[in-house]
Amino acid sequence: MLNRYLSFCLLILSVSAFAQIPHLRKQGSTAQLIVQGRPFLILGGKLGNSSASDMDYMQPIWPKLQQMHVNTVLAPIYWELLEPQEGTFDYTLVDALLKDA
Repeated sequence: MLNRYLSFCLLILSVSAFAQIPHLRKQGSTAQLIVQGRPFLILGGKLGNSSASDMDYMQPIWPKLQQMHVNTVLAPIYWELLEPQEGTFDYTLVDALLKDA
């Protein structure tokens, strides 16, 4: 059992050693964003201030973003929706946005 556990830990460590977090790489006088080991060009879009607070409102927006070929979306999330009561966090909206994106 211990052998299996140690093998599993070594496997996780070796996989995570190859996984790179996104980072900037210096290229001459500029920098490139590197994601999963490859240059990444952000084709971004920004939602209106309260657009992301209602998932029904967002349903027709997703296809429009897809038609514009964006690969990055800035979505404001209001703190009072994330923490409706002090110390109590509700990630339902964030989870839904990530799922639909």
